[in-house]
Amino acid sequence: MKKKRHYCAHCGNALSRRLIEGKERDYCDRCTTVFYENPLPAVSTIVANSKRELLVVKRGKEPYLGMWCLPIGFAESGEDVRDAALRELREEAGLQGEVVRLIDVDTVENDFYGSMAIITYEVRRTGGKVVPGDDAVDACFVPIHELPPLAWESNRKAVDRYMALYRDAWSMADSYRQLFSGMETGELPEVSPNEEKSFLSDVLVRVIDRHHDEISRQWMEDVREIVPDIMSHLNLMAQVHGRALREVQNLLRGKGSAFDYAYFLETGKRFRNLDVPLPCILNAMALSRKSIWTQITKRRILGSPIRIYTTLELNNRIIFIYDRMNYHLSVGYTQ
Repeated sequence: MKKKRHYCAHCGNALSRRLIEGKERDYCDRCTTVFYENPLPAVSTIVANSKRELLVVKRGKEPYLGMWCLPIGFAESGEDVRDAALRELREEAGLQGEVVRLIDVDTVENDFYGSMAIITYEVRRTGGKVVPGDDAVDACFVPIHELPPLAWESNRKAVDRYMALYRDAWSMADSYRQLFSGMETGELPEVSPNEEKSFLSDVLVRVIDRHHDEISRQWMEDVREIVPDIMSHLNLMAQVHGRALREVQNLLRGKGSAFDYAYFLETGKRFRNLDVPLPCILNAMALSRKSIWTQITKRRILGSPIRIYTTLELNNRIIFIYDRMNYHLSVGYTQ
């Protein structure tokens, strides 16, 4: 049985008992220290947003008063440690979440609490608003590479492990964004749970189906700005753009053998008879392909490294089908 505490370990004053936070606890009237009968371990959470910013809170009490740290606190008796992590997140920062994975377990010797075990989880935010509470006086998201000094060394260790886990995925995502630079990205994916289980090519087909008008509208705006010389023949070029979208969908559905080369040969001849410059036609086709990827990146269906790699492979196939269309347009144009 644990011995009863009689004197303050910090100033030596005799302790009293007070009702604090709904429970009687040892209390020092001289230095105002509260002695919590908290079981170990402590739990902390890593919560990131789409900008690679981490949630941190500023401590409003000792130890480490005024310093920043991850949301952290002790588990209560009989409480699952994962539930404790989510509870501390709610209490300290106002957010709801779900545990994604265990990031780190660390043991430390702390002057204030003694020997501690700190368990850190990665948590995905599911709701709530960032509002400091409980022992925190501030809470906010900070870029992961601009974090302030963290109160707990275990927090820094956990963040380093978290970054190591995602380093390759982030590099792949950055390469993807560089490859398709200038395209807009949304904050959240517009893909239903059922679609998440579908082949990515099927998802891309549905994106083109559902957002065909928006893809074409964006394409027309780009053509108007970049290829103004073709505007007098926009109706014909728009027909080619529409046929190109259908050819891409056929390719993604595995019907690439149905490619209608005769249509593009004949259309190339029509453009030649209308004296439309061939470079203008090819520029408009390049903008057609770009309009597809603009819509795909805008819908954020590329949430994982495997999806990024798969999408790049699909991009190669789409480049191939556009090269095929451009070839037959050019052949028809020069015949």
